[in-house]
Amino acid sequence: MKNLFFTISIFCLFIVSTFLSSCVSFTSYDDLERLKYSDLRGYEYQNKEYNPTADTTRFMYFTNKTDFETSFGSIKDDIDFSQQIVVAVVKYEKKPTQINTQHITYAQNEIIWLYEDEYSDVKANSPFVGMALIEKKNFDQVVFVENGKTVYIITTPEAQKRAKEKLEKTFNRTEQEK
Repeated sequence: MKNLFFTISIFCLFIVSTFLSSCVSFTSYDDLERLKYSDLRGYEYQNKEYNPTADTTRFMYFTNKTDFETSFGSIKDDIDFSQQIVVAVVKYEKKPTQINTQHITYAQNEIIWLYEDEYSDVKANSPFVGMALIEKKNFDQVVFVENGKTVYIITTPEAQKRAKEKLEKTFNRTEQEK
């Protein structure tokens, strides 16, 4: 019974945190701290074995060179992972698309990437990639806002671990004698 209650509690915590994080799309981005960024171009996603049958989008962030190069090959631009982070969207779509950053904000340990996804006449044999290079911040989540709508949220493993530990402390209390 205790395990069932714990499992339900974790599920509810996940749902509530996702809902509250998605509420960020209802805030005014003009009031949030703007981060300096630059769009990165010319990278191709390296996972050649992944061939989805339907339109699919992958959302990622990179804080180190090794993970970045595993996904996108050698670094072409000057990226300093000690001072910068890369956020990326990879789209497997039948219609060609162009991803352009509107702006990137930072609030309450969330990096919020607002971008437009517009269809274009660009021909490509590989997935469409949108990438932005931003200054390094301490963050718990990356929120992807496409054409004004929150479409995906990535919570860092560290933030997930802290939430789990906090929840375990809350529900591992022994009942006091009456």
